[in-house]
Amino acid sequence: MLKNLLTFLIIFLSCADKRVALGADNEIRVICSEDDKEIIKKYLSQIFTDTLFNPEPEPFYYLRFSLPETFPDLKTQAQVMVCAINQQVSNNSQKLMERLLSPEQIENTLNQDPVIVGKDVYAKKQIFTIINARSENHLMKSIKEKKALFNKIFKDQFISRQYKSLLGNYRNTNLEDSLSTVYPWTISIPWGWELIRNNEERNFVWLGKEMPFQWIGIGWREGELVNDELSIGSYIYKWPQNNYRNIQINDYQFQLDSTNYNGSKAWRARGIWETIDKKEAKGGPFQSYVFFEENLDRTYHLNYLIHHPGKDKSIYMRQMDMMAKSFKLNSK
Repeated sequence: MLKNLLTFLIIFLSCADKRVALGADNEIRVICSEDDKEIIKKYLSQIFTDTLFNPEPEPFYYLRFSLPETFPDLKTQAQVMVCAINQQVSNNSQKLMERLLSPEQIENTLNQDPVIVGKDVYAKKQIFTIINARSENHLMKSIKEKKALFNKIFKDQFISRQYKSLLGNYRNTNLEDSLSTVYPWTISIPWGWELIRNNEERNFVWLGKEMPFQWIGIGWREGELVNDELSIGSYIYKWPQNNYRNIQINDYQFQLDSTNYNGSKAWRARGIWETIDKKEAKGGPFQSYVFFEENLDRTYHLNYLIHHPGKDKSIYMRQMDMMAKSFKLNSK
C-alpha cells in the first residue's frame, strides 16, 4: 500500500490561498546539485523524448537546471523536480530532501521506488516531483515504468493549464455556430481564429490565425478511402496540394502510424510541409488525423500546421492538437 502511494502521490493541500503556478508549459525546473546533474539529465532525457521537427528538432520540454539554494524562489513553478542521487552529507540536494520528506519516505525512496509525484503542492495547476535514488543504477531501472506515467501526467497538465484560455469561454462561437448549421460536426474555435475558406462542393473547411501563422483544414469524402498504410500515405501526401493548393509535404521526417482519435481508430501523420513556390519559401511542422466514420460512411481528415521561423512551435502545435480533438460528429 505504501509503495503504491509513493509511486504516484497526488498531494492536495488547501488551494484557497494558492496562486496558479508560474512558468512556461514547455519548461521543467530541475533542482539538484552539480554532482547529480549529469545523472539526472541522462535519466530525464530518456523520459521526455517527444520532439517536434521544424525541420530542426525542438523538444516538447526544456530542462532548466538550478541549484538547491534556489528552491524557495522556484517552488511555485508549474513543473518542478527536486532530485538527489549522491547520498553524501555534503550534497545540498540531500539536505533539501531531508527538509521535504519524512524519514519513512526517504527510506522508501532509497530502497524501493525513487520517484514521488505530487500535484498542487505549492501552487495550483502544478506538478511537483521528487526523485531520490540511492544510485544511478537504482534510478535508471525505473525508466521504462516512469516514461508512460510522466507522459500522461504532463500531457494532462498541459491540457488543464491551456484549456481555459484556449477553448474556454473566449471562443469564436459565431463561427462555430455558422459551421455547425451547415455541417454535421462541431469544432471548438478559439478567439482570433477566422474562416479562410468554406468550400461545400469540395467538402473542405479552412481555418486560420496569424501571429504566428497557423492553419487547420477539415476535409471529408464519402466511403472508406484509407484502409491500409499505402493508401493512407498516398491520400495524405496529395491532400495539401489538392486543398491548400500552394503547399506540399516534404519527405523529411515523415511519420505515419495508427493511433486513437477521440476513442476511434485513426491514422496519424507527422512531418514537414513546404510551399511549392520556392521563391516564397515557407514551411514548418504539420500533423494530420484521418479516420473512417462507419455510420456516416465517410472518411474525415483533420490537418494542422504552423509557420513560425526561428521560434518555438511545440506549444502552438499542442494547442492545435487540442482544437483538432474538440472535433465532434453530431450524428453517429
